[in-house]
Amino acid sequence: MSAGSGSNFGFGSGSGGTPNHSISGSWMGQYFYFGRPGENGGSFEAVFIEIGPHLEGSILDDGQLGEAMVNGSFTYPDLRFSKKYFKSNLDPVEYVGTMNADGNVISGTWWILPTSAGGGAGLGTWIARRADSGTELEDDEKFVLKDEEIERVFQPSHS
Repeated sequence: MSAGSGSNFGFGSGSGGTPNHSISGSWMGQYFYFGRPGENGGSFEAVFIEIGPHLEGSILDDGQLGEAMVNGSFTYPDLRFSKKYFKSNLDPVEYVGTMNADGNVISGTWWILPTSAGGGAGLGTWIARRADSGTELEDDEKFVLKDEEIERVFQPSHS
């Protein structure tokens, strides 16, 4: 059994024992925009289901964005997924990221590519903590997008 395919389906907190390296479960997070000083981004709730290396789930963004379906892949510590809003006029959002060693935090970069219709084009970072971990994200866990992260986002996937 691989590190990311624990039999508890990831609903434990991973604290006090063996780290939980399954992404399955509920997560609370925040997203941030690159190049928009003064904008704080927003918050989201996510539920992920891990089936082998495949990742499914849903995300509920705050504000008017609403709910979206998630589809992608996760093999500890790396994840990659697309988020498609139920509102048909919103462009899909692509995410890449990693899970930390204790299995309670995932973080990375998101982007929206420009569409032929002229929509899209956005870039930023995100971070989430397991909803059942008993702690909230601290201000020092929020991070800014670095040039090397931007370059990593637009590199072709080797999966």
